[in-house]
Formats: sequence, C-alpha cells, structure tokens
Amino acid sequence: MRNTQLVLFSDTVYDLNGVSRFLNDFAKIGEKSNFSIITSTKKSAFSQKKNIYNINPYFKISMPFYKELDLVFPNPFKMAKLLKQLSPTLIHISTPGPVGLIGSILAKIYKIPKAGIYHTDFPQYIYKNSNSKFFKYISKTYLRFFYRDFEAIFVRSDEYKNIIINDLKINEKKIFTLKAGIDTKNFSSSFRNTDIWNNYRIKTSTLKFLYVGRVTKEKNIKFLIQLFKEISLLSTNIDLIIVGNGEFLKYKDELKKNNIYFLGAKGGDELSKIYASSDVFIFPSTTDTLGQVVLEAMCSGLPVIVTNEGGPKEFVKLANSGFILDIKNKDMWIEAIMKLKEDKNLQKEYSQNANSFMLHNDIKNSFDDFCLKNRLICSKR
Repeated sequence: MRNTQLVLFSDTVYDLNGVSRFLNDFAKIGEKSNFSIITSTKKSAFSQKKNIYNINPYFKISMPFYKELDLVFPNPFKMAKLLKQLSPTLIHISTPGPVGLIGSILAKIYKIPKAGIYHTDFPQYIYKNSNSKFFKYISKTYLRFFYRDFEAIFVRSDEYKNIIINDLKINEKKIFTLKAGIDTKNFSSSFRNTDIWNNYRIKTSTLKFLYVGRVTKEKNIKFLIQLFKEISLLSTNIDLIIVGNGEFLKYKDELKKNNIYFLGAKGGDELSKIYASSDVFIFPSTTDTLGQVVLEAMCSGLPVIVTNEGGPKEFVKLANSGFILDIKNKDMWIEAIMKLKEDKNLQKEYSQNANSFMLHNDIKNSFDDFCLKNRLICSKR
C-alpha cells in the first residue's frame, strides 16, 4: 500500500457472514502490504493470518436482534498498545459495534485520521426484526453520532450513497463507493458436481433454486418458504436449497414435503460445490448493502433473482444476469421461477452474463481500489 499503513477495526471477522469472508479475503491479499485487522472474539479463526490480530475480550453476550453475532467487550488497553506498535497512517472502522467504537476513540486520542465502511444497514435490519420505528430511530441517531467526524465513508454499492446521505446526514463529498469483489478462484462453475446432492438425500434430477445466508426474519425467509410451498403445488421437479443458520432451521423436517431442504451452514469447497451444482440463485433480502452471496452465485454461473430494494439489484442489472422483482408481488416471483424452469436458453444466457461480469470483479481489484482511495483520503489532509 506504498507508504500508507492501514489498520482496520471490525467486530466481525470469524463469523459465517459476507463481511467476515470479505475481510478475510482482504487480509489474505494484504499480508504483504501495510494492512492489518484488529478484532476481539472468542470464535475460532477460519485460517491463521499474520495480519489479523485478535484481542481476547473480557466477556461476550449475544447481540440483540442478531443472535448469530456476539456482542463482545474488548480490552481497550491491549488494543491501544497494539495500535501504537502498528503505527497506522489511517484507521478504518468496519463495524459500529464495541470494537469499532474503541477503534474510533483511539483514533481521536492518537490524532489518527479515520474512515469507515458501511457494510450493514442496521436501522432497516433492526426494524425488520423488531417492527419498532423507535428502535430504528435510535439506531439512526447512534450511527449519525458514530460517523460524524469520519474523514470518509465507503459504501458497498451506489444504492447506499443516497441512503447514508439522507439517513445519516453524511456529506456527499465524504462518500466513496468501494469496488465490489470476491475471491473468484473459490467460486466457479468448474466446481459443479451434481453427485453432491446424494450426500443430502436430495434428487440429482430436479431444478435447484439456492439461497445462501442467515436463515432469519430480516432476510425474508418466511416469504421464500411460502413462495416455494406454492411452487411445490405447481411442479414437483423444483427444489429450494437453503444454506445457513438461523431461527427457521427448526422447520427443516416438516418442509421436506414441499421440496424445501435446509443444509445448515457450509463453507470451503463444500459451499463452492453447492453453488456450482445448483441451477438458480434466489435472494429475497431487502436490507443488504452489497449481497456478497449474490456475487458468489454469479461467479458460480448461476442466474439470480433478487428484490428491487438494496444493493444486490445493482449488479444483477449491470450484468443482465437475472430478475429484479418487487418483494410485495409474489406472483411475479412465481412467474420468474417458472419461466427459468421452462426456458433453458434464458437460463443459459443469464448464466453466461453472470460469469462474464464476475471476470472483472475479483477481490484483488477491490483491494487495489480500496488502497487507492485510502491514499487519496490521506493525501487530502
């Protein structure tokens, strides 16, 4: 990263989510650059990386509205000592939780400029889970306070520029769009092997629609289940495969009769094979700022169906790789599913478009873009 020494603080690094995978990919590329990550967790590392520093927390609790994530109480003194050793030119705050808050305070104490990445739409996420406008308002107020003195904010898609301008009152001149990217070597149609379905006692001959992500309310999993219950009445040759952990896993046995299969959380080559061995990716979330799983699916050669809200639609539109639909219109979703079932040429066209688009969206390109923009931020001081 030339002369820019960058330290990133994040509350999530070893969790099973898109942000953690993204940061681990960045750490892997940045091992030979001046790039480090500081976190605090009791969870095990995906893989050991010398530039990820884990400060053992005092204790942890489950995060309200997000039980899959831990809310930790880190040791600020150890973090301060480590930060002094790393001596960064710029501090990046990846999450607005306790780790991110300590990083922000330390930046102020040591007079180090700071920037942030807006990975998660927490106000909308909290509203989806609580149906409380009060909690949504509180989260917006906190985020306005949290980001008020940042040098810059990175968003994961252009869709969220206007959202953080309006909701968080961030000056437009401070907002950068971070180029999207994933580790394209890990996701490819070359992983396709339909025999993998035998491991889960699922027929290999059916058309498989895949969802990957948290199996929770805010991801509109209830909508997805109801949708495929109706699909099962129209066709017995269509399966819904759900990969991930969350509250809806408790229904896995009773939903098998509707050709809906929950596989739990998966990773590594197994996840790569599941992507590539499916036929269509379906993602009904309206709260994702990027939707890393959508990019992983496209890289695996899958046509995609997403909502017309949030970041994922941006890439589907650019690539012409599938359908962008209104979550309130179930009939449109049924029509799109049946059209992809019947029209193999359309399925093939969307698949090829998805593959072609992802050739230019490798994680290395994203990291280079990140470094370039951070040098620009530092040069303005």
